[in-house]
Amino acid sequence: MNDLRTNLELQSTLRPDGEVELSLTEVAIPQPGAEEIVVEMLASPVHPADQSLLFARADPNTAGRAVRNGRAVTILRAPEPLTKAQRTRWDIPMPVGMEGAGRVVAAGASADAQALLGRLVAIWGGGMYVRYRKVRAADATALPDDVSPAEGAAAFINPLTALGVIETMRDEGFTALVHTAAASTLGQIICRLCQQDKIGLVNIVRKAEQVDLLRSIGAEHVCNMNEESFEEDLRRALRATGARLGFDATGGGTLASRILHAMEQVSMEGQGYRHYGSNTKKKIFIYGTLDGTPLQLLRNYGLAWEISGWLVFHFLERAGPERVARLKQRVAAELKTTFALKYSHTISLEEACDPEVLRNAAKRATGEKYLIDATR
Repeated sequence: MNDLRTNLELQSTLRPDGEVELSLTEVAIPQPGAEEIVVEMLASPVHPADQSLLFARADPNTAGRAVRNGRAVTILRAPEPLTKAQRTRWDIPMPVGMEGAGRVVAAGASADAQALLGRLVAIWGGGMYVRYRKVRAADATALPDDVSPAEGAAAFINPLTALGVIETMRDEGFTALVHTAAASTLGQIICRLCQQDKIGLVNIVRKAEQVDLLRSIGAEHVCNMNEESFEEDLRRALRATGARLGFDATGGGTLASRILHAMEQVSMEGQGYRHYGSNTKKKIFIYGTLDGTPLQLLRNYGLAWEISGWLVFHFLERAGPERVARLKQRVAAELKTTFALKYSHTISLEEACDPEVLRNAAKRATGEKYLIDATR
C-alpha cells in the first residue's frame, strides 16, 4: 500500500438542535485482516437512500457553507419532529454511501483475498463515500474485464432490488406487477426484466415525458397518474396483465389506495353486488418514501387486501445464500445490458458537499444520476 493518498471520508452528523453537518474527515488508511481487502474507490452512485442518510431528512435547500473548528463544512437544518425521530444518531458521525466499485490495492493473506489483489471489484455495505474502503473478500464481486468502474458501481442495490421484486412476486403467488415511480433508474430495470421474463407490468408515472421514456424502451402499459384518464387507463392495464400486486415507491398520499381500488373494480366486473367485495387477493408493498405526506387508505376495495413494507435487505436475508448467489450471477452477466446505468454527473468528494450540487442532486429528476469518484 505504497503512495496512498490521505484517506478522506464523507460524514453526516445530526445535532440535537436539528443542525446537520456534512464534512470530509481524515480517517486512518485501513489495514486488511487475513480475509479482507482494501479498495480504492473509483465510483460510488448517489441513490435516494444515500441522500436520506446524508441529509438526515433535512431540506437540501437549507444547505450552506460554514467554518467549524478551522475547517469548511456544509450545514443543513432538519425540522424538529424529524430531528427527534432520529435521536439515536445524534452527534454520531455517519459514513455515507451504500455501494461502489474500485481497485483492490491491498489484500490479506488468505487465498480468496489475494486472488482479488489488483482486480476491479464491486462492493456494498455502507461507508462508500471514502477514498479507501476495507471489506471482507467474501463481500466483493470481481467485475468482468470489460466492465468499467462506473458500469460496476451500482451492481447491488438497484439490480438486487429489481430481482427481489420479481422473486417476491413469485413467492407471493402473483404473476404480474404494478410499479409506481416507474421511470426511475430502478423502474427501467424492472421494465427490462419483465420484458425478458415475460411478466405483465403496469408502469405508473406522473409526467408525459416519463410515459415517452418508458415507451421508448418497450413498455406496453404506462399510466400517467396526473392525466384525467388515469383511473380508466389503470383499469385497462390491470385487465390486460392480471396484475394484483403493486410495489409503491411513493409511500404516501392516496396512490396505493387508488391502485387497490382499481384492482377491486376489475376483480368485481361481472360479479354483481357483493357486500364485502371480491375474494381476489390484492397486495401493495411500500418500499419508498418519495411522497412525504401520510399514507391514506380510503377503504373502497373490499376486504381481500394487504399492505406491507418491503426492503431489499430483508428480502436477501430471507432468500438465503444460494438464491442470492444465483441473483448476483445474473447481475454480473448483464451489467452492460439489463442492469446498465448511465450517469449525468461525475463529482468528487469535495463537490459532493457543495450546496448547489446537493440541491441539484436532491431533485431526483429523471435522467439525472450522480456518481462520486473519490480519486478526483
